Amino acid sequence: MRRPRTSGMIHRTYGLLALIVGLGACHKDTATTPDASVSSDTARASDVAQGPDAPNLPDTKPDLGNADAAADRPDAQSPLGADALPDADAAQADATDVAIVCPAQPTISVPSGSAPMQASGAATASTPTRPQLVAALADRDYTIAKALAQGGTMTGPPAPSVGAVDGGVAGLDAGGTADGGIATVDGGTTITYALNDNWDPVGSGIGDVATFNPLFTVASDGSGTHTTINQAITDAIPQVQCGRVYIRIKAGTYREKVVVPSKTTAALLTLYSTESDASKTVIVNGVGQVGLSASATMTVNAKTGFQMKNLTVANDFAEDPASTADQSAVALLNQCDRAQFENVRILGNIATLYLKSLDTSTASRSYFRDCYLEGDQDIITGRGVAVFDHTEIKYVTGRQATGGVIANPSTVLNSRYGFLFVSCSFTAETGASGISLGHQWWESSNVSAIGKMIVRNSTLGGHLAAAPWAPSTTRTTTPKDPAGTAPVTLFTSDDFFPAGTGPSPAEIYLGEYGNTGPGAASQ
Repeated sequence: MRRPRTSGMIHRTYGLLALIVGLGACHKDTATTPDASVSSDTARASDVAQGPDAPNLPDTKPDLGNADAAADRPDAQSPLGADALPDADAAQADATDVAIVCPAQPTISVPSGSAPMQASGAATASTPTRPQLVAALADRDYTIAKALAQGGTMTGPPAPSVGAVDGGVAGLDAGGTADGGIATVDGGTTITYALNDNWDPVGSGIGDVATFNPLFTVASDGSGTHTTINQAITDAIPQVQCGRVYIRIKAGTYREKVVVPSKTTAALLTLYSTESDASKTVIVNGVGQVGLSASATMTVNAKTGFQMKNLTVANDFAEDPASTADQSAVALLNQCDRAQFENVRILGNIATLYLKSLDTSTASRSYFRDCYLEGDQDIITGRGVAVFDHTEIKYVTGRQATGGVIANPSTVLNSRYGFLFVSCSFTAETGASGISLGHQWWESSNVSAIGKMIVRNSTLGGHLAAAPWAPSTTRTTTPKDPAGTAPVTLFTSDDFFPAGTGPSPAEIYLGEYGNTGPGAASQ
């Protein structure tokens, strides 16, 4: 197979062509012959139609996402920028002179993992500070398939309608007492999604890396086609004729801020290592105290279909325990829809994983399988829709052994799902105690920023607080209590809406089902 030419090679090709043209001008009567090195039936980038898998969506800029507008606009801090590909790549380097041979695509679809869902623990009645779902609701609505079935632009009423009941049992377990219906996920509102694609990353996983044929290979020692991940991404994005481009990253440490920009027309990307030990291939940077988005070691702004496997993404910024400044240091920021991560380690302290969406009316879905995350404050944050499946979330004690928070969802009111944890393990370093599962982020003081999170069929460590849901750090008011002064925790829609105006039965915002371990409600 002919080796694909990178942008550096393309410029050298131009120089050679210019020399040939100059010589031709001095010998006007010399016959011109075509480039024999490229056969007439070789596919050229400019002659190949866009692959069927390549997205073609409006190139809309993402919204700011929080009060730190400049810092939280992903495109603002991008070293490439959403539309700033080098000129040679933006024009596909006048690809009539460059033959791009797309490697064969993997043909076998494999599941993302083989381990089944963890068995449910003992049934546990709800308490005011620890809501528990009933089995009927958990198994009907809070599944991986349901959470990821829809995405894109959401349209619907600004607030849930009243009186939506569909018969059955209570949404929250009240010791077996039914109250006239299972609460629907969105309180019975009529919300429509632009994408009803029943996305199934469980059955259709990223695949076996041994079957991948990379178009580009990144190696810091120069043994690949590129030495930096950013340049490989830059050269891969225009290759839409390939459908999906696989970029292999050889074992090593790559200290750079990686950005996958948002482009109207772009190849789908898969970044991977052939090493099954994800700790051997590390993307790392150390930026912090500049706002959430600007601090990210890796930012994924692609429209759809980004994949990553067998890699580590880390932010090693050293926070100052004595500082009162915002020391958020994001390792991975994702706002791509249908993004898949398998066997990926995501390391940091504050806001390790930031899950965004294009704007507050868009649902961007992420799926994490067999991953590992660590941190000590708001480890997972944002309004994105995310499923964590067979993933370990570890609390580290280097900065603070007590009082930390694992998740910080800012799910908007109309989004049916926020964070869903299934078959996960919540662990901690020795000495951790009183750690909260989550609290709700009142992002940008948006009244519709609710924050939704369900943990089911998972193992909870003894480091978790007996009352694991902490109040918001900033929100004191709701439509139910517009003059409130104390920080609130919105367990259900009844905590948000004035009496008689919200959905009936109440929609559950924070809940658990079937968990085990020393930190579970049944212990």
